[in-house]
Amino acid sequence: TFYLDSIEGPAPYAVDAAIVLYTEPSLQGPVSINKTNLISKVGNITTGAIGSVEVPAKTTFWAAGREYGAESTSGNVAFYPITQGPIELQNKLAQNFPEYVDPVSHKDAESPLRTGWTRLGQSPSWNGRQAFINRFNATYGTQSADWWSARQIHHIRPRIYGGTDDFNNLLPVPNANHYLITSWFRNY
Repeated sequence: TFYLDSIEGPAPYAVDAAIVLYTEPSLQGPVSINKTNLISKVGNITTGAIGSVEVPAKTTFWAAGREYGAESTSGNVAFYPITQGPIELQNKLAQNFPEYVDPVSHKDAESPLRTGWTRLGQSPSWNGRQAFINRFNATYGTQSADWWSARQIHHIRPRIYGGTDDFNNLLPVPNANHYLITSWFRNY
């Protein structure tokens, strides 16, 4: 959404704003243009909301680019680009993926997430917590029992979406962060 929040000097005769949404099914490769919407308002320019773009609800990586322009009553036109924002991963409810990077292993909960995983009928069972803890401690140094009691083991690619119990797909995540991540996946 664009907002005209202030005007210095006389109000312009016309204002144009373009919102460009870029999407990509994964973090790999360039982001491509998905939808462009030009918002125009001519005459009686005042402060307040001037436009927005709506897209179908789906899990996607996206970024937004923008530009705006103004025409004075004398006919002078100026356009001003606004740089593309960061790439965000959102679910079907437009919720950003909760950011979490483990401070010990430096593994990121978001990488290598993809947007086209197929949901299985039910999540396979898993009972490998202690084996993971043992390997994690051997790899990154022993963490205390209190440290582990405050963490759940997260499957980066969840088992319900075909994720494996492989060590590289597992990540210790504080309980509150894990709740946010699993809640996000309910609307994947």
